Amino acid sequence: MHGTLDFGIKNKVAIVAGGGAFSKDIGNGRAASILLAEAGAKVIVADRSEELANNTVQMIKDRGGEAIGISGDLTKSYQCQKVVDFAISKWGRLDILDNNIGIASKLSVVDEPEENWDHVMDINLKPMFLMSKYAIPEMIKSGDGGSIVNISSISAT
Repeated sequence: MHGTLDFGIKNKVAIVAGGGAFSKDIGNGRAASILLAEAGAKVIVADRSEELANNTVQMIKDRGGEAIGISGDLTKSYQCQKVVDFAISKWGRLDILDNNIGIASKLSVVDEPEENWDHVMDINLKPMFLMSKYAIPEMIKSGDGGSIVNISSISAT
């Protein structure tokens, strides 16, 4: 089914940060990875877990798409740089960044401990900032610019 969707991104290079999902579940990141590949993009699936990233890569390959997995803690600057550098080393460009990392807290603002709030903010916001920080210069270098999509879950409300 590779290339069956026409979104004008055939042969573009995409990074999906948070592209893994547990078992065979389809989370937002995995769904974005699969759809980007079906539209003809070459996809770097980045996730904290190499196994989860590679599960998504295999699903993409099973459907005829092109993808490579990479693991990293994307709350760390050097890990974000590593993912962007990996995309450039593999495919020479970067066109799309899909930031799809997030966790939730079920506590109210009154009951939330500050340490947990800090943890949620680090996971939900820092990768978005850091991945964009390193992706934007590479998108500019391509001469065509690029697109960044930041995803939030319904739990953000």
